Amino acid sequence: MSIKPPVGTHAVASCRQPVHTSVLACRRGLKYSWSWATLPKAAGRAPARHGRPADIAGTSHLFPSFPRGYLMKSLPTFVATAALCLSLVVPAQVIAQDRIAVATIDGESIWLDEIMAIAETLPPEYQQQGIAGIYDQLVDDVANSRLAAIAARSSGLDKEEDVASAMRTAADRVLAEAYITREVGKEITEEAIQAAYDTYVADTGSRETVTASHILVETEEEAKAIIDQLMDGADFAELAREKSTGPSGPGGGSLGSFGRGQMVPAFEAAAFGMPVGSFSDNPVQTQFGWHVIQVSEKGIQEAPALDQMRDQIAANLSRQSFARIVETLRVGTTIEIRPLADVMAEARQAAEKAQ
Repeated sequence: MSIKPPVGTHAVASCRQPVHTSVLACRRGLKYSWSWATLPKAAGRAPARHGRPADIAGTSHLFPSFPRGYLMKSLPTFVATAALCLSLVVPAQVIAQDRIAVATIDGESIWLDEIMAIAETLPPEYQQQGIAGIYDQLVDDVANSRLAAIAARSSGLDKEEDVASAMRTAADRVLAEAYITREVGKEITEEAIQAAYDTYVADTGSRETVTASHILVETEEEAKAIIDQLMDGADFAELAREKSTGPSGPGGGSLGSFGRGQMVPAFEAAAFGMPVGSFSDNPVQTQFGWHVIQVSEKGIQEAPALDQMRDQIAANLSRQSFARIVETLRVGTTIEIRPLADVMAEARQAAEKAQ
């Protein structure tokens, strides 16, 4: 596992990789979990659910309290997936221990975890109000939704094939999320977190740092001429101030200290491969131009304390566990995906026949 805390910001464009820390805050009280959106493609990634969900046409006027589409989602995506986070937080252990009723409809309860799951889907401006600011609206809207669902069942709407299919899809999603959340939760133990941290601390190579300067020019010929001047005894910092086109030029070309993964690959390979006190024998080309590099110091960055890295380690372990679980589920299963062009052609034919 590779964990690279930031070392600093430098003039050369950095190569920091985004850390995906999407966490499904499960109503069962698990602290660390997973998200469909974090599954690597190689593991058979399921579609991520981003953006505003579609409305059910003609019904949004029943639920006026929040923006159109946030509460009346299409059935496949209207699933309770998370307890509320940030400013709406209710302790997970409270939700985990007992289901707490917030209202009843003819004796049938509306539960706190239902309210929290819906609140989590609201835009930030509503979440920032805190639960007290939106509680009544949430309960009222869920009551309206519950009444509409009761009426739909009474009219037999749940038996219609398109609706029944959507309900099955939604149920499968809820079951899948509950299953994987449970299985991931089994692996994210304190022992696993400690072991991952110990591995990181032992891997000093991932925490190597270099203190370097560079001179950036547009052509290889210019860079070679600068190297010749350096070999003749010219001062690196003076040449950087005089000739470098990079933003670090006025500062003598200094980039400060940086770790692996923070510079573009060619620059990193050259800098980490040079001995302390040396400058480039040959110009280094990147997308920014041609570099002459000087290395003044090397070191090992001190590992952050476990408490500082706990959440990041847990998120990494969670993603890895998620990928393993899904891969295991796919073993021995044949999944055949038809080309989109074939699917669309069949859909057009069906539409033409229906006309």
